[in-house]
Amino acid sequence: MLSSVPANLIRQWCYCPRVVYYQEMIELRAIARPAWVKQGEDFHQLEEKLWQRRNLSRFKLASGKIHRNLAMRSDDLGLHGIVDMAVETDEAVYPVEFKLSASNKKRGDILQLTAYAMLLEKHFSKSSPVGFLVGKGKVLHTIDMDTVRRREVMTVTDEIGQMLLHGLKPESSATVVQCCACEYVNFCNDR
Repeated sequence: MLSSVPANLIRQWCYCPRVVYYQEMIELRAIARPAWVKQGEDFHQLEEKLWQRRNLSRFKLASGKIHRNLAMRSDDLGLHGIVDMAVETDEAVYPVEFKLSASNKKRGDILQLTAYAMLLEKHFSKSSPVGFLVGKGKVLHTIDMDTVRRREVMTVTDEIGQMLLHGLKPESSATVVQCCACEYVNFCNDR
């Protein structure tokens, strides 16, 4: 079992637990990456360039320090990860995730963002009351980091840890549409 779960696995688990199984247990990494992975990487690079000259008014913050690609780890939470961007003010710290498909708020994206908020709180010893999902164009979602989401992050983290400990392939929660878009569809054999 991993001593610490990568926060990005939470998003993958919410899409379909089998993705995590194939990546972490079977270590299938040499699969051709879908085109949208490269599109997402290009979007991240573009956003990083744009944020070199933007101010924080988009987040309704007067001032703050921007941290990019901040690596964090918490043994207490059993989580680690690299947040795309964090905005630190005197009172709080806010996670920012760039998602090309952020026009649709997905459960996995929200829980990944929540995991980053929890890590930021430990890292900076400041509260993280909200986080931001930034999408293409003017898409911006402000997400409350409430206790229900935080509990759900810990539940999913535990589920991932248990799967890795026992090595059992989980049931798929994916729809037919999700399966058709999944790079691991040929390995499931029950779809």
